[in-house]
Amino acid sequence: MSTERNLEVVEQFFSGPRDLDRLSLMSDDCEWFNGIGKFPAAPGQTTFVGKDEIGRVVLGRAPSPTPITGREVDRYDLTTARFHDVHTVADGPYVFRQHHYSATTLQGRDYANFYGFLFRFDEHGLIDRVWEHWGTLAAYEQLFQGDLVVHDPDEVLMTTPSVRLRLDLERPVERDVIERCLEVAVHAPNGSNTQPYTFICVDDPDRKLAIAELYRDAMQGFMDRPRTHAPEDNVDRTTEKQQRIARSVFHLRDHLHQVPVLCVPIVAGRTDGFGPGAHADRTSVFWQASRWGSVIPTLWSFMLALRARGLGSAWTTLTLFREREMAELLGVEYDEWMQVGLFPIAYTHGTDFAVTPREPAADHLRWNSYKR
Repeated sequence: MSTERNLEVVEQFFSGPRDLDRLSLMSDDCEWFNGIGKFPAAPGQTTFVGKDEIGRVVLGRAPSPTPITGREVDRYDLTTARFHDVHTVADGPYVFRQHHYSATTLQGRDYANFYGFLFRFDEHGLIDRVWEHWGTLAAYEQLFQGDLVVHDPDEVLMTTPSVRLRLDLERPVERDVIERCLEVAVHAPNGSNTQPYTFICVDDPDRKLAIAELYRDAMQGFMDRPRTHAPEDNVDRTTEKQQRIARSVFHLRDHLHQVPVLCVPIVAGRTDGFGPGAHADRTSVFWQASRWGSVIPTLWSFMLALRARGLGSAWTTLTLFREREMAELLGVEYDEWMQVGLFPIAYTHGTDFAVTPREPAADHLRWNSYKR
């Protein structure tokens, strides 16, 4: 077969009409190499053999199975596809084509990537081997992890700070984003798998304003509290670090009512001696650890899921000074539920958070005994 015809087939493969059956251009035992290894229908597989497998997996003719995470894999809409900077070279039975590809995904996101395809033709003029080379990281992030801005679990763990100054007060937070993050978080460990918690998320402006007023009142009361010799009452607030924290805290105080979503997690039962029945006696360290240990892992997972999607939060506790008023405002039975805190939730201005500064782990580690 002529080199010119091979070039025409390759051009037809990419730019042919919508009703073109691209499998008709391939041999029955054609092989396709794709290096990403992330197709949901074939995780870890990079070589696909035969028209059926290539059609189902590579060309996407079969619906993708839902990943274990429940997050749907996005695809680009072929009707929006555009090729840029196309370069094609032919040599005997081989044709190499490189191009920049852009499209809109089915979920409405922009997709752009660079591709290089090496085609080999058999003696009948059919494609019998394809080597596909592309920006696999870009494809993985845009199609397979499209709603995430941080993909490395270690990076998520090391760069999830308390966010106050960088909360975006203008950009709305969709309810389905909150719901998705919580769906991830509820898989955290909890006592006897009872999941004794509820997350109350508030996006109503009037209710947020009422919460913010309680928060500000609680903060003022905390600032005016009598001082003791306890370390927490004697922090040096003149250092740059403490001044920076103070600016962040006061910024949140002044703008709390503008935060798109305020979240108040609650956990069943009380460990402070209040409440009916046996709860009145369950104030020991055991009951406290058991109760808080059944909600804190979920809360931290929730904050990590938010961070991975470009949102931020901060664990605040001042409203616990006004827990009864908060309970009344939110319709919570005070005797039956403890509030865990107040979590402002918003998209962040930028997602490039640095590793949080901490003391070395070795300073906080002991083996076999507290004494070194």
